Amino acid sequence: MGSQYAGMATRLHKRYEIVRETFTEASDVLEFDVAELCTATDASARARLNLQTESQLALLTFGVAMFRARERETGPAVTHTAGHSLGEYSALCAAGALPFATALRLVRHRGRCVADVAARLDGGMMWVTGLDTGTVEHLCRLWSEQGVHPVHLSIVDGPRRAAVSGHRADLHEAAGEFEARGAQVFPLRVTGPFHSPLMAPAANALADVLAGVDVAVPRLPVISGVDARPHPGGRAGARLLADQLVSPVRWQAVQLRLAAEGVGTSLEMGPGRVLTFLSARTRGHPRPWPVDRYDDFDALARDLCLGADDAPAVLDACLRIAVSTPTRRQDTDVAGHYRRLEETRRTRPPDAIPAGLGALDALLTAKGIDEPERRRQLAAATGGRTWQ
Repeated sequence: MGSQYAGMATRLHKRYEIVRETFTEASDVLEFDVAELCTATDASARARLNLQTESQLALLTFGVAMFRARERETGPAVTHTAGHSLGEYSALCAAGALPFATALRLVRHRGRCVADVAARLDGGMMWVTGLDTGTVEHLCRLWSEQGVHPVHLSIVDGPRRAAVSGHRADLHEAAGEFEARGAQVFPLRVTGPFHSPLMAPAANALADVLAGVDVAVPRLPVISGVDARPHPGGRAGARLLADQLVSPVRWQAVQLRLAAEGVGTSLEMGPGRVLTFLSARTRGHPRPWPVDRYDDFDALARDLCLGADDAPAVLDACLRIAVSTPTRRQDTDVAGHYRRLEETRRTRPPDAIPAGLGALDALLTAKGIDEPERRRQLAAATGGRTWQ
């Protein structure tokens, strides 16, 4: 919620048949024109997009449509998926764990459950920035245990960027405490204390529906925002979707998990650039690429793909990584691999980029660097771009 904007699907809807088919499928399931909601730019469309239930259905449909269109176009294969809060449903659809029609019905029910509980609570959320998120989490736990302005950690987007949820009176009191410790505090424009234990009735109601849903084992890893682990599918996967309503969104941990598994590039498959902004501000995350900034997927592929002119920069990065990475075991091949890397940089043959990356990978292997770390370093050398 928050990344939607009027007319957000207009370009893709005009250009790609699969996008139009996806919006038609959503409209048939939901029995209203989802395409009109996501392509119209008048005041009525903007007002509807600000309604929680409709905006969430629009975001789910847009994300799935964008993924399907991108899958039909050229580009590197997707190896993992993840989603921030609601976006996890799009990620599960992309990975084959949830049929799109099932996801639409679940998200509609989820929205109604959440809205019903939120309407009975005078609650909200606020950002707490500039303070270590571990400290924020500790204070939330301490105040809750003491029964003094109890608030709950609800989002962790970065090392110093978190959100907390609670009753509005408690949020007001907690804001002063956070500010006294050097934090900056900003209210979120939401109507409830989301991703906190206060939403337990909504989570229980959603769990009842999920009990009858078959969540398949994903065909590729879907990293959960609840625990930053791959979705297991089955009952445990369904339980995670219910737990999502009462647990913090640990987006920073998700990004670090992706990086640890060698993911160097992330594509933001949705409207706007919110997740790109968050990732770009945190070191160690996969390099983000907001798909919404491109008119078509050919333009995205051109930006993602390295060319021969990029060879000097990539090889310089390989050399910096080779020098700065500590040796974890002695191996006589290290010097030889480094000389090969230097020679590739000096002569720059037609295959300079793959040759340089190959030399760096061999050098890091000789230094005793494990495979996930090698993948991270190779992604750093290319800036998260690909060589084809």
